[in-house]
Amino acid sequence: MDDAIDKFKEKFKEEALDNVANIEESLFQLENEPDNKELIEKLFRSMHTIKGGGAMFGFNDLSTFTHNLETIYDLIRNDKLAVTKDVISLTFESLDYIRQLLDLGVLTDPDDIARQKDYIDRIQKYFPEGEGLYVNPNKKAAASQPTATPQAAPAPKGGKKNYLVNFFPLDTLLNNGSNPFFIIDDLTAMGDYKTLAFINEIKPFSELSPLSLGIKWQIILSTEQDVNDIKDVFIFVEDECKVDIKELPDGKILEDTEKLPKIIEDAISQGKLLEASQFDIFKTVKPEVKEQKTEVAKKAPAQQENKISSMRVSSVKIDELVDAVSELVTMQAQLNLVASKIDNQSLLTITEQMEKLTRQLRENSFELSLIPLQGELVRFQRLVRDLCNKLGKQMKFEVEGGDIELDKNIIEHLTDPLLHIIRNSGDHGIELPDERIAKGKNPEGIIKLKAFYSGSSVVIKIMDDGKGMDPNKILNKAIEKGLVDVNTKLSKKEILNLVFASGFSTAEKVSDVSGRGVGMDVVKSKIAEIRGEVSIDSEIDQGTTITLDLPLTLSIIDGLLTKVNNEQFIIPLSNIERIVSFTDVDFNKNSQSSMFVYNNEQVLCIKLDEFFYKKEEDLDKAKIVLVRWSEKLVGLVVDQVLGEFQIVVKPLGRFLRKIDMISGASVMGDGSLSLVIDTTRLINFYNQRKYKVNH
Repeated sequence: MDDAIDKFKEKFKEEALDNVANIEESLFQLENEPDNKELIEKLFRSMHTIKGGGAMFGFNDLSTFTHNLETIYDLIRNDKLAVTKDVISLTFESLDYIRQLLDLGVLTDPDDIARQKDYIDRIQKYFPEGEGLYVNPNKKAAASQPTATPQAAPAPKGGKKNYLVNFFPLDTLLNNGSNPFFIIDDLTAMGDYKTLAFINEIKPFSELSPLSLGIKWQIILSTEQDVNDIKDVFIFVEDECKVDIKELPDGKILEDTEKLPKIIEDAISQGKLLEASQFDIFKTVKPEVKEQKTEVAKKAPAQQENKISSMRVSSVKIDELVDAVSELVTMQAQLNLVASKIDNQSLLTITEQMEKLTRQLRENSFELSLIPLQGELVRFQRLVRDLCNKLGKQMKFEVEGGDIELDKNIIEHLTDPLLHIIRNSGDHGIELPDERIAKGKNPEGIIKLKAFYSGSSVVIKIMDDGKGMDPNKILNKAIEKGLVDVNTKLSKKEILNLVFASGFSTAEKVSDVSGRGVGMDVVKSKIAEIRGEVSIDSEIDQGTTITLDLPLTLSIIDGLLTKVNNEQFIIPLSNIERIVSFTDVDFNKNSQSSMFVYNNEQVLCIKLDEFFYKKEEDLDKAKIVLVRWSEKLVGLVVDQVLGEFQIVVKPLGRFLRKIDMISGASVMGDGSLSLVIDTTRLINFYNQRKYKVNH
């Protein structure tokens, strides 16, 4: 039983974190649209869900805190409090604290308890005097009498309304750790009430199951809240119970001492549920209203018939699936090899069909491991907002292409680099409002994240319209720190790339934002870990653009298998433009030049045999694999092209991990090992080596 409860607690924590993320996203919208009632209602319901779930699964301190926080938005949605920048800031802080409470669970440390009290005191300062406050439940006197105290809320124009609430828990309600008495407590705290419990479906003791209730509740409720508020009480258990809410005639039904007791007595003695029609004797309004409500009530249950369109799956299970599919791809390659040797038509046919299914399974499992970049953008918006407050700047964060999807392993490695880049853009790039106005700019700076697909890669650009980078200042700082010799001549691009050097910073003084010489070197190393590339372009007083070029996935690719000096190398198909022979190009074999002409275009030629093994190839038999590099074509010369294969890329061991030109290795169907070439890094390395030789 303890294991089951722990699983439900973990599930609650996951869902609570999802709700926190949704609240954060809605807060940014609310800051721009403070009168958006739909957003306010969405925020309140998410907080209510966290509060209700916290109480059910033993996170009482979380429930206490979230109830206080949701009270602010209850006041806002009832027009008793305005949305202000301070309220939004306090909510952001509170969400960070909710994340901590989810990790801490029950507070036992006196310091933690004192910190929660400080947070609650700050929240309750927004409560109007005389409003009902929800205090820490550790004060038993307050927690033991929740029954007849209505929550603070303005009365509707018609005053209090009367409702008959049918609450019929299903047997599954107890399975997820829910407590029906907590739900009834929340319901009865909304106003005056009478509660009836029908126990005639409880089984004999010998047949009784601890997970089977057999109890039905009916609550006659008189409250200032509306139907939506009542439904909110059941929001966390709506799939584990049947709830029906009928509006009763207006008036002081619960204060009646003649008609109401008789209705209740008859229901109890006969063991029959109350019907809304029995309260017609209190009716003072037109029948049409009741008919309209009845029609709405009939439509409500249909909403529970929707099919499940999505489900939560553990990332561990997805990793296991992708690993299994990777092994299947390798086995498929072995099967293809065996089938080709046996030369049996039936076996070849089955092998082809299996290959199609394997490819489809590979694509489907790959898509399961993709995560939208959008899910990580809220924290970047938070960062920009916090930087505005700390630095006294006006900045706006814009996003284009947030729906782009990436492998979850890449997303996990991408967060820190993006945080560093955006922090630097806010601190070093965007100017203070007065400075921007003096330059003829809008006082509000813009930091924009743009993501788009480029072949089998994803390109992410982080752009700002700030003061840009001064190459002279960067070079002087690098010389001062001993990173560059004073006599070295560097291009603008090479100078800008100096900001990636470890310990490099142009900040004049250290702050909690930047200036410690860490940040951009972390960006480069983190991006390198996922086989990505980073580059910088900047113009003084126009802004800076940092570009990240990332692979879609790190696990399975389509590759071209080649041979160089009897060794096998794989070139990713996504990088290849075409394959040609030396007879198709204009190349002088006797020339020392490493260039040839193809379709009237000068193309760099890299002979892999010479590059890896210091041997000359037989160019008459060799093939040229043309790959795309920085919008240019580059020719990689190989001895032989063996064909196209699905490749499972395995990481290199720790002794080979620093070989940048090789991104991994793959076991082929015949058991041989092939190295996967990172074409971008190979070409970059070739150019750097050539530059050093010539200079």
